[in-house]
Amino acid sequence: MAYETFARTSVRVSNPTVSVTTDGRIAVNAAASRLFAKAGTKAVKILWDKTTCGIALQAAQKSDENAYSVSFSEGRSATIAAKSFLKYVGWSADRRQNLPAKWNEQAKMLEAQLPSIFVGAGAKRNTLRKEDAGL
Repeated sequence: MAYETFARTSVRVSNPTVSVTTDGRIAVNAAASRLFAKAGTKAVKILWDKTTCGIALQAAQKSDENAYSVSFSEGRSATIAAKSFLKYVGWSADRRQNLPAKWNEQAKMLEAQLPSIFVGAGAKRNTLRKEDAGL
C-alpha cells in the first residue's frame, strides 16, 4: 500500500502573528491571544499608520466608542471584526495574509506591517469622496 503525506494547510507558529482574512476579520494566533489574555484585553482600538502601512491592536476598554471586541476561541486564536477598517485602508488581498507581529508591553498593543501591495484603493476612494463633498 502506498501512503502519501498530507500537507498541512496552516503553520503552527510560537511567535505572535496577525492574519488578515478575506472576509474582513483580523485574527491573531495562539501566541498573540495569550498576550492579550495576560494583559486582560477584551477589546482593542485599531491604530493605523498610513505612511508605513503599520497596524496596531491596542488594549482598550469595551466602553471606548472606538473599541472592537476581541473574540477568543477556547484559549487559542482570537479574532476582531474589522471589515470597516479594512475597507477604509483599501485592503484588497485575494487570500489570507499572515504577518509577523511584535508585542509592545508598555503600550499593551500588538504591532504589524500590512503589505503595501494590498493597501490603497479604499483609502484613495475615501479621500476622493471628501474632495467631492467640498471638505
